[in-house]
Amino acid sequence: MEMKHLSSIANDVICRCAQKLDTSVDKIVHEFEAGWEPEMEGYSRKLVEFCCSKALIDMCSELEETIDDGSFIRFTFDMMLAWEMPTSAEEEIHGESLAKEKENEKVVSEMPQEQDDIPLFYSDILPFLVSHKPSAGEDAFLWLSTIVHLVADVVNGRFTFETLTAPTENRLHFPAYNLFLKEIIKCIKHLQKQETPTGVDMADDEVILHVEGTASSQRVVRHIGGASWPGRLTLTNYALYFEESGVISYKDAIKLNLSEDFEQSIKPAATGPWGAPLFDKAIFYESSEL
Repeated sequence: MEMKHLSSIANDVICRCAQKLDTSVDKIVHEFEAGWEPEMEGYSRKLVEFCCSKALIDMCSELEETIDDGSFIRFTFDMMLAWEMPTSAEEEIHGESLAKEKENEKVVSEMPQEQDDIPLFYSDILPFLVSHKPSAGEDAFLWLSTIVHLVADVVNGRFTFETLTAPTENRLHFPAYNLFLKEIIKCIKHLQKQETPTGVDMADDEVILHVEGTASSQRVVRHIGGASWPGRLTLTNYALYFEESGVISYKDAIKLNLSEDFEQSIKPAATGPWGAPLFDKAIFYESSEL
């Protein structure tokens, strides 16, 4: 069932959501309208949000499979497009604007161009590769990140979007989104293979975010006074762990709890033996508990 008040992409996304949930569009719309109040605004966008949220809950149960075949990335990108342009009226305005933009570019392209202007780098040619292709804005990206935390976290969502869209005038295109999520997934799979810090019982919801000091990463050295200890540094969503390197294996980890509500600070520093500022990729930790 195609709804005339919705844009073509919104109709398509809602239809795919219904298929994913093994139901009909009529049923999912009826379920949405059961909780809809007449005085509420933004019917079309709220309907898109409702359908996408239900479908994503179902998709997350088979996330690895849908990520591997690429359907998760494509579907979530289309969800952003539908959220940003949910109504047929908005689609019509967008179409008129796009036609005018193409006409203006046609006039410009007829003017002679200098050969020196040919771009050499991927970031330079990306705007030409995705010209006039569907793209999502910042608000759509942030909306999706509140539902799918794999996309971005609440704190860094805007910075992530700015980085991804720097070459394309703050518009997110599928090639950049596709590459970004694939790299995130690759990092997650790598971190899932990391060993738990020695002698540590991690909390059930504690996850490893970053590891340094292994054979494949940068060397980590702990400096206290004139003594130095090489080892492995592990950051989780709760704590920072340092394991001193032993002859064969690592010694029990020292835990710096970052989740407790006591006076502590972590800041970048330059350090070395006896505090000499020899190495500028250091962190300085202070705590009232030490």
